[in-house]
Amino acid sequence: MDISSNDETASNDILIRKHAERETNAFRKMATKLTKNESPLENLAAESGVAIVVLDKSGTERTAANNNSICRDLYPSQEFGPSCAEYCGRAMSRSIEAGGVIEYRCHAGLDCKAIALKKGNRELVTIFGRAFSSSENYRQATARAVDGDWKQFQANSFFENVIISTSPARVDELQRRIGDLDKTLLDDIAANREREEAAKEIRTPEAQNDTPPNADPFESSLLNYKFETGEGEKRATDPFESSMVNVKLEPAAISASTDISDREAWRSFIPSLLKVSYKLACRRILEFLSGHYGIESSLWLQLDRAEFEMAATFGAFENKPVRIALSADDKRMRAAVRDDSPIVLREAQSEASRKKRTIHLFPVVIGGEVRNALGIERESIDPDLSSRIIKFCRYVASRLEILRLREAVAVRDRRSRIVKEFSEQIRNIDRKDFWQTLTDVSAQLLGSERASLLLRDPEDRLTAKAYIGAPEDISLDPELGSRVARHIFENGEPALVPDIAKISLSPAPASRRYVSPSFLSYPIKLGGESLAVMNFTDKSTGDVFDKSDLDVLDSISPQIAVAVDRMTLQEKIGEFAQLSITDPLTGLLNRRYIEERLAEEINRVGRSSDPLSFLMLDVDEFKSYNDRFGHPAGDEALRIVGAILKETVRGADVAARYGGEEFSVLLPETSSTEAKVIAERIRARVEQTVFPDRKVTVSIGIATLSETIRTAEELISAADKALYSAKGKGRNNVQIFDSAIDAGDQVH
Repeated sequence: MDISSNDETASNDILIRKHAERETNAFRKMATKLTKNESPLENLAAESGVAIVVLDKSGTERTAANNNSICRDLYPSQEFGPSCAEYCGRAMSRSIEAGGVIEYRCHAGLDCKAIALKKGNRELVTIFGRAFSSSENYRQATARAVDGDWKQFQANSFFENVIISTSPARVDELQRRIGDLDKTLLDDIAANREREEAAKEIRTPEAQNDTPPNADPFESSLLNYKFETGEGEKRATDPFESSMVNVKLEPAAISASTDISDREAWRSFIPSLLKVSYKLACRRILEFLSGHYGIESSLWLQLDRAEFEMAATFGAFENKPVRIALSADDKRMRAAVRDDSPIVLREAQSEASRKKRTIHLFPVVIGGEVRNALGIERESIDPDLSSRIIKFCRYVASRLEILRLREAVAVRDRRSRIVKEFSEQIRNIDRKDFWQTLTDVSAQLLGSERASLLLRDPEDRLTAKAYIGAPEDISLDPELGSRVARHIFENGEPALVPDIAKISLSPAPASRRYVSPSFLSYPIKLGGESLAVMNFTDKSTGDVFDKSDLDVLDSISPQIAVAVDRMTLQEKIGEFAQLSITDPLTGLLNRRYIEERLAEEINRVGRSSDPLSFLMLDVDEFKSYNDRFGHPAGDEALRIVGAILKETVRGADVAARYGGEEFSVLLPETSSTEAKVIAERIRARVEQTVFPDRKVTVSIGIATLSETIRTAEELISAADKALYSAKGKGRNNVQIFDSAIDAGDQVH
């Protein structure tokens, strides 16, 4: 089924309300339905959907309603608490100084307002908001939580109640309500909270300075985006502005205009959603839509590399290929977000026996970006149902974001573990078993029972160096490597095929007895040049290969490429020729090899713009070591240093003995900052190692490709100058060459 957009099917029947008017009306309607048993602050938080927190003069939290879970984890932490104190911790003094409400954006990127309230000797400050109203700040926060300085926090807790955005109308109304709140009642709330929480007060360190931050977080311009409309451009509010997205197991902010049965159904559904995987959650959403709204056929799409891919299907779409010919940055998608309306798509082609299908595509926005889309097959959708589905998509979007972030953290950890374990395994492979072991280890990572590794021979044919799981010797097959593998090798792009029967490729010979129709063929490349092709099929679980398998190979392919390159080189030149590129004393590669390899890497970097660094190492005071203990002792010291380099560098790095007591290390895809970490690790290992005769240290110089360092000669020269500076600064240290500093003082 191929679906394309139809501009003429505009949603003229869909009622489009103005965001500010709708939000204000919803706010006032909800205000009449508040439960009297809830505290005033809890009621206000429920109405507005933002966090409301009350602090005393010392910065101690006295009560909180709907608090942002990021704040809840950062505020009491020793590492980030001082930064919180610079913002929320100083909110009272700044509000008193300003004589009213203040606005600020904190170090976490959350937009806040604060107002100090005073009665007698009791002074409190109410902070409200704590929401991401900038999509860029939200993206930065998720990046910090997945791979940055916040990854120490448990994902389930950290993202339990993330408030992504709110409308200015709600915040302004909330500000007025807080200002009108009876101060005596507020005192009572704080006092009760104080008694209940006396044993577990949360404090932040005192602020370090009195410089007030300068931010205007609720300025409407921060919430505006431009979207193309076909005739010039039109300003439109941030697609999230119209709805508070409150990530919480028990949702607090649901628009009063939402039908009561919808609210109850959502509240019942969401907790179960957060207990399953992301993929299963997508399926559960479609099942919920079927049960609650009577939607018989639907699909859930997720964004991947600017294109939508299928995450779940239901009804008539199940087990059928569906392609949506629409990208996330299509102007019709932007218009749908802006106008709160679905995109109506018509099937491009259909069987003669049935009419063309119509899909109503609802964009799902998270952090100001379209991340998902809901497709519903119906000839038409009435405005009321469309409005309810749009609200549901907003409501469920942030819950899915929790699951996505959980999986991102798990994937990050898994990849890191895979790369580490894989590097250790291939580092210890015996030469005689290299090809078979490499294939075995790679197949195990993917759960593949059949795999092969093909290399190009001198006659330009792809031949099998190793294989597993085949019922016969595939190396005898004259057609081996002439079909898919040849295409992959020449084009340098992988092929991920869930079902070979659904692509224009003839089936493999029956004699090969494949169990699964799914396979993955992956090129192994170094410096942009294909070295080999690895093929995988027949998963042990019976599943098809998917993007996660491709991600695993993306993670380990650099290590495979380096290992294949080395082994191919060894086999090509033979043992005698191997001696010409290997240092016989240390077993490291020699100067000739690393200089040739450096030139190749620089040529590759010129096409990819990846960073590239180079280390020069020198054993400190080695001449005196030789003179005092003799040349055999000096040779042993060099062997030990060489062994340390082998054990310390990463799989893709190249270590060599450059000459005499000098060594060098080539660091592909490594910035100067990362190179310094590696260099410091080497320096520390040498310093901590016990040598036979006396302590040995090394000095290290670092250089990185830049606008002024472009050739192998320039990179080596720069690293050598940095090494000379390290020697001059007392030895046993690391220095980085900096071309921006005047000649004569070019390192730091």
